Parts: sequence; C-alpha cells; structure tokens
Amino acid sequence: MGKVLKSAARIRTDQGVRALVGPTGVGKSAAATALARDTGAPVLVADRIQCFTDLLVTSGRAADAQVPGVDRIWLSDRTVGDGDYAPSEASKDLLSRLESLVTAHGLVVLEGGSICLLLNFAERLESLPYSVSVNVLPIPNRSHYPARQIARARKMLVPDSSGRSLLTEFAAAWRTPGQRRFAVSVSGLDSICEWCAKHSVEPEEVAKVDFSEKMLGELSTMLGERYAAHGFTQERLFQKAFDNHVRNSPNA
Repeated sequence: MGKVLKSAARIRTDQGVRALVGPTGVGKSAAATALARDTGAPVLVADRIQCFTDLLVTSGRAADAQVPGVDRIWLSDRTVGDGDYAPSEASKDLLSRLESLVTAHGLVVLEGGSICLLLNFAERLESLPYSVSVNVLPIPNRSHYPARQIARARKMLVPDSSGRSLLTEFAAAWRTPGQRRFAVSVSGLDSICEWCAKHSVEPEEVAKVDFSEKMLGELSTMLGERYAAHGFTQERLFQKAFDNHVRNSPNA
C-alpha cells in the first residue's frame, strides 16, 4: 500500500508533486505513465543512471523513453565520458527541476528508485514550497522476485533491433578512457566485470563473445541476483525513510 505524506487536507490533486517510488521491477514506470495520462502532468525521473544516454539498456530507460502522450523528463543528458553524476549535484538538480515544473504545470509526477536521490528528497519534504504525496510501491510476491530479475537480466543481454544490449553498453563504457571505475560502480555492469574476470575475457571484447546457453544462464543469474538484492535494499530504505518522516512530521 502507498505511503501518503502530509495530511490529506493539505494535498490537492491538481497541484504539487505525486511521487511513485520503489524497487526496480515493481511497475513504477507503468504507474507513473498511467497517472500522467490521467492528469496531463509531466513525469520527472529521479534516477541518475537513466541520465546517461549511452546506458539506455543498463538503466532501463530504453523501454520507457518514448511513451505517446506522456512528457517524461530526465534530470540531465550525459554520457559515460562525462563521468559520474554526483549524488549531491543530482539532488540539487532534482529539487530545482521539481520547483520549476510545479510552477509551470501545477502537478508533477515524480518517478524513481535512486536511493541517494530519494533519501535526500525524504529529508527535505517538510521544507519544500509545494505539497507532496508519496506512494512507496512494494515488491509483489517476494519469493518470485529474484527469478523475475534473472529473466529480466536475460532479456537485457540479448541485442535489440538496433544491436544494443547490456554487453555492448558495458564494452563501450570500458573503452572510455578514465571512466572504468565509474562503469563498474553501476549496478549490472559490476557483475559483467566480475564475469569477465572469472572467465579471463577482456571486458572491452565481451560483446563479441559467442555465449552458450550455459554462459548466458550463469551471467543472467549473477545479474538477476544482484538486481534482486538491490531491490530488497531499496524497498527497506524507502519504507523506513518515508515511514519515519510520517511519524516525525508535525503535519502528518
């Protein structure tokens, strides 16, 4: 069930921010898209890695980039060559964009799962100059969640119609001078680096490997289990951050 911040009497459905946050793979984008279509509000994505236009598969942005009738906005447009998008900078940009969008549109849908951005956002809620409601989407069917993430990882390893995959994005990022440390800090890309080390594969050549079903299964499992562990952490931290805010808020 979603968690609502601030009293219902203070929240108007036609203004402020309606945030849909939660772990990876729980339907945030679909829920945000439906809400945006119902209200006409733009969607602001609270995700640092989705700002990297050369990590579309890695970040999950590819599937949601073009949705007819929905104005989906990212905090920035960057490439791996620009280096990491520092959490402090991204948090500042998030608050700035939200304020300008609320002023321009009245209502904004905030969609995201970035831990650093959303924990910072939770700490600042009571000082914001507009009303905010937050729904924390839980992980459905927790026992099946890891298997769903493994299946998702498998699809990300297979090239799409343009030839792009998680492997091609990793190989390209690895070839970017000076950004290997950043590349392996990204969830998913770190697992590919570990797999390459285990199998003595040069990281920049991994997209050229002729993967057998066994190899794909092994890498998909590594990735999916890492995604699932991250998802459980997201759920725990978001529920704690926003629940604590409700208890501590003098206006709740």
